[in-house]
Order: sequence, then structure tokens, then C-alpha cells
Amino acid sequence: MAQEEARGMVARYYRDAARGLYEPAKTNPSFFEGSSSGTALVDNVNALNAAKAQKIRVTGETKLKSVQHVKTDLTMDLKSTPPAVPIVTFLVCYDVTGVNVVDSKGKSIVPASRKPTGLRLVGVVNREYPSPDGWRVEYVQPKADSC
Repeated sequence: MAQEEARGMVARYYRDAARGLYEPAKTNPSFFEGSSSGTALVDNVNALNAAKAQKIRVTGETKLKSVQHVKTDLTMDLKSTPPAVPIVTFLVCYDVTGVNVVDSKGKSIVPASRKPTGLRLVGVVNREYPSPDGWRVEYVQPKADSC
């Protein structure tokens, strides 16, 4: 059950990461809190701030080619140092061929060298476990430039 709930949050995270940048000037940074926390939230907010500053926006969505379960640890011990929270880890292969980044004139700024796919290790935590509503992507670590 936890694995499937966390897997659903991976899809939402990638969807929100793009949608939050469709119209950066209208996006509140708190938008990303529904699908991310920790460094993943910081990454999304930094991307939003950069998009606002550079007057760029995203079109399209990242497609998930595969979401492979790696590990589940449902330990909950908030008094330990550091606190232990339930975490489900996935290896995610994504495809960005349908994603474009455009400047204020609508011109693409995506470099020709961008790889169409990537592989990331994604950690999804739940600080409210066993509530199914507490899952958030906590971190996204690059593993390979393609998959």
C-alpha cells in the first residue's frame, strides 16, 4: 500500500514540477508543497525563482518511462537523531522530449545537447504515516544522463 501511494506521488511531483513553470509569474511557491518537501521542494522553488527572474516558462510535460521500486523502509521515529520517517525509494526513467523552455518571446532556449531521457533516484517520505495523504518527494538524485 505505501509503495503504491508513494509511486503516485512521483508522478504528481514530475507533473507539478512542469506545471508550476507554465506561468511562473502566477505560481506561488507553496504550489509545490503538495508534492514535494526537503531538497526536492527547494529545487522546485529555485527553478520557479529562476524562471521568474529570467522571464522563461515551460511548455509540455515530462513523461515517466518507468518507475522501479528500489526500497521501502517504514520506520517512524521522530525522536531519533536524525528523525526517521517512512521512505520509499524509486529509480525513475523520464523523457523530456515533449518539454520545451521558452523565453519571453516564445523562442526555445533548450540546448541541442539536452538528453531526451534521464535516470534519477527519487526518495518519497511520509512524515504523517500511516496517513496516505502525507507522501511527498523528498529528494531527486541524478543517476545517469539517459535511460
